[in-house]
Amino acid sequence: MLKLRYVFVLVLLGGLVGVADASLIDDAIVRAGDRLVTDQGGNGSWLGAGGFTGAIVAGLVNGYELTGTASYQTAAEAGGDFILDITAYGTGSFVGFLGDEAYGLTRLSNASANPASNNWRTAVGNFYSPFNSAGVSAYVDSMLTFYGEESTPLFYVAQHALASNYVNNANKGDWRQSVIELLAGVDDTDSYPVMSLATAVWALAQTGSGLDTTVVSATGDWAGVQLQDLPGMLAGHQVASGGFADSFYWNLGHTTGGASYDSGYSEDTIYGILGLEAAGGYDAEVLSARQVLASGVDINGDVYDHIWNPTSFNYVYAGETLQALPEPTILGMLGVGALLMQRRRRRQP
Repeated sequence: MLKLRYVFVLVLLGGLVGVADASLIDDAIVRAGDRLVTDQGGNGSWLGAGGFTGAIVAGLVNGYELTGTASYQTAAEAGGDFILDITAYGTGSFVGFLGDEAYGLTRLSNASANPASNNWRTAVGNFYSPFNSAGVSAYVDSMLTFYGEESTPLFYVAQHALASNYVNNANKGDWRQSVIELLAGVDDTDSYPVMSLATAVWALAQTGSGLDTTVVSATGDWAGVQLQDLPGMLAGHQVASGGFADSFYWNLGHTTGGASYDSGYSEDTIYGILGLEAAGGYDAEVLSARQVLASGVDINGDVYDHIWNPTSFNYVYAGETLQALPEPTILGMLGVGALLMQRRRRRQP
């Protein structure tokens, strides 16, 4: 499991400022987790979110690891069973586990009594085992054909890179390389350009040689950009000021681009957090984004598409939010008055 880092210091800006509201994040975790447990269906899925069960499972596992609440683990395991029940293995075409489903199962594996040997790990290993380089390419091509743009395939392929790396599949490098190649095609004509950058950073930082000097592309918008440049670029898409400050813009040009808002969407903020956290060195940016994300969790645990101006609700937002929030006991160490510095799918037009 990725170890979260917390760096807390004093900041002077004409006086001491920057009160950390630990309870805001603590409460958000519990509200979102409890809502998912309460509303889970008997088959292990959530109404209207059957296709996004993997992300919810991963969030509940994180919630369990953060709080020790047994019902979160039980609900996550039921969601994992649902994924296994509906999924047929296959290669060479757009079939089998989606990336978030495979990733969710690896999170269950890592939280199990024996991470090295369990049914979740076995299922993921069995899925990737038949793939070769040509099979990975065919799978990615099928997703590109199906979605007609790069950002949604990149979201799923990034999680395939993480999951295949977890089970140490022989072709894990092909999934990682596919993330880079998909990123090279992302621009503002795609559905979720900044989220694409964020998920790429999230996956690439944790696989292969990490964020090294590999060049994304020799031509086009990403010509000459190295992997080590990506976290700084992602941080540059965090909103600096205004009503939606500390969330993330949704597109690279920081325009509305046909959406209702240029920023403030939950998923862009969630994956922006995950990307910067995985990259390391962006504690202040991560913390500020977590606080605004936590503020968007409703009193009843609902999480919406937009943090400040909600229009669309889906359980997957709660699951994804749980993936991006930190350990409440660590934040609780600050105490009141502590000071610090430091599918893609449903966006409404």
